[in-house]
Order: sequence, then structure tokens, then C-alpha cells
Amino acid sequence: MTDQQQAEKTSTGQTGAPRAASSLPSSYISALLILGAVLAYFAIGTLMAGDDAPEDIAAAERAPFRVLVTQVAPEARAVTVQMSGRSEAGRRVIVRAETPGQVLALPVAEGTMVDAGATLCRLDPDSRTAVRAEAEAALVKAQTDYEGAKRLFDEGFSSDAALKSAAAARDGALARVSQARQDLSNILIKAPFAGLVAETLVEPGDVLTTGGGCAVVADLTDIVIAGGLPARQATLLSVGDPAQVKIDGQAPFAAEVTFVSDVADMNTRAFRIELKAKNASGLSDGLDARATITAGTATAAAIPHNALVFSDNGELGVRTLNIDAEMEKGEVVFIPVTLVGETVGGAFVTGLEGPTHLIIRGQDYVMAGTEVAYTLDTDEKAN
Repeated sequence: MTDQQQAEKTSTGQTGAPRAASSLPSSYISALLILGAVLAYFAIGTLMAGDDAPEDIAAAERAPFRVLVTQVAPEARAVTVQMSGRSEAGRRVIVRAETPGQVLALPVAEGTMVDAGATLCRLDPDSRTAVRAEAEAALVKAQTDYEGAKRLFDEGFSSDAALKSAAAARDGALARVSQARQDLSNILIKAPFAGLVAETLVEPGDVLTTGGGCAVVADLTDIVIAGGLPARQATLLSVGDPAQVKIDGQAPFAAEVTFVSDVADMNTRAFRIELKAKNASGLSDGLDARATITAGTATAAAIPHNALVFSDNGELGVRTLNIDAEMEKGEVVFIPVTLVGETVGGAFVTGLEGPTHLIIRGQDYVMAGTEVAYTLDTDEKAN
């Protein structure tokens, strides 16, 4: 074939392949190359893994969840309850008026220590002085009439009925004198016991009705630490249980439980607890306090705080493991517990019987009845 014939064959498309190859866009060619490389990669990986690869993957998927457990055992321990509260006076009363009247003066100021019988408020006597004088004069006349009637009766000139009538009139006059004197003395409103005038409730010029408050008197001879506890802790306490109380800036002092309420506060659902102690340090009313109350002894186990969990129905407890040592696996078990004491980082609980494998990591991700693998950690303990 001559050069001219070769040129004509090429121009008529008899060798169409070179024209078609040169007509594909470069982006298509790049995509085809990348796809080929990816397919080659997976093909090589499958050949290298061999026939066992699917089984290995399935085995990994069947591997049980692993938890960390530690062994705990209950021991005889002191049951302690922590309570926050405030100091209160051993006695605190509102001193009230026993007769109505206008307040003339307040002889003592707030914050003053007073003796029993000290005047806190003085009321206007108004007409009480005149009423007393009138009653005393009527008593003198009634007494004279009675003495005259008695002489006549003794001499036989008067009847027994006349004598009894005179005696009744005298007794009535005597009662009215006593009442008038008491009413006059009631214008002085006095402290019922020695203590601190914690608050005055009126000002000079105010009018008090019977039963109106004059002032508040607090007896700080004894100090009360009052606080609230949830039912699960309050039920552990009894009157007479000892306690240690700490108030900032003061040395710790001993106290005793004197009151455990049977009725919860409607707002907080807490039960009021009161401790009492001698106020040797001169503590004031209203100080923040922390108390550690000892409520006897119980067989309790020390566990980390993070081991405590709640069941689906809100019951406090722990998740433990029934271990199969040969298989290195165990079945998860939920055990309800009662919190009977706390320390920094740990808690004391009842409800565990004998040595128990306690789940301390992973307990939030397993459920009772499931099978898990485990690692035993003998160093993890409650503080």
C-alpha cells in the first residue's frame, strides 16, 4: 500500500479506534482509573484475609461486654447520718398581752439579756386604777356588813340566811378586788424566763389587744440544732441517739437527738430532726451547722459512691455479678440496698449478704440477667 492509500484509509475511518479513544474526556478516564484501583484494593484484601475473615468478625461481634468488679463484704459498723441544719434557742416564746391597752414604753431594747420577770412592755393603765380603788372601797363596806350581820346572828337577832347573804356579798367584793388588781398588774408585760430579747414586736403608741405580741424572748441556755432528713435516713434515728455538731469557727460539741418528726414537711418532704446540747460556748440563734448522728450499729458493706444505681422502678441498689470462674463470665444481678452512712467518696449500705462481687465500672450499661465478661480489681475500695 502506497503512502497515499494509507492516508485515504485513515481518513475514511477504517481504523476507527484511535479516533474513538481520543474522543473520551479526560475526567471520564480518571474516574475509570480510580474505580479500578478501589476494586483491586478490596480484591487483594479478600485474598489476603482468606476464608476465615467472616468468622473472625462474627466472633468479635459475639464477645460479651466487659465490666470491672471488686469483692466487698459486710461488717459490723456504726450507722451514721449526716445532717445540715441551723442553731435555734432551746426555748423561744412570743410574750403576749393579757389585757388590752396602748403601749406607753418599751423598757428594754432588742438584743438585751433580761431576768425572769423583767418588764418588756408597759401599757397605759387607763381607768384600771379607778376600778381597783372602787373595788377596794366596796370590799371595805362588804366586810363591815358581814361583821355586823355576824354579831346580830351570834346574839340571836338575825337569821342564818342573812348571815350567809352578807358573807356572799363580802366574797364577791373580794373577788372583784382581786380581778381589778390583776388587771392593773397586767399592764406590765413581763419576761416569763431569763433570756435574750430577740425581737420587739410593737412601738410606743401601738394598741395591743388581748393576746397581742409584745416581744420575743429566747432562752439560749440550751441550743437546738434543727434540720430535715429524707424518710430513709430519718427512720434510722431514735430519741437519745448521740451526735457531733460542727459550726464554723467553733469547736465541735456533743449533742443528742431530742425529736424525730413522724410527719414530713409538705414542701420539702423532709422530716424535722432536733438535736439539743448545753450552750457552753454562748452560740447565737440562726447559725449554720453540720451534724453527724450515730444511730447504733448495723452489718454494712463499704462501697464506692459510683456503684450505687437505681432500678427501673426507682429502687436504690447495686449491680453485682454471679461469677463463673472457669468461663471467666458472670450473670448480672440487681440487689436493693439501704444507705446507712457516708464517707468521702464512699458509702455504707445494708442488703448485701456475705462476700459479693460488686460491679464498679460498666454497671450503668448492663441489666440484670445479662451475661458479661469481667475483670477483678482488688484495689478499688470505698474511702
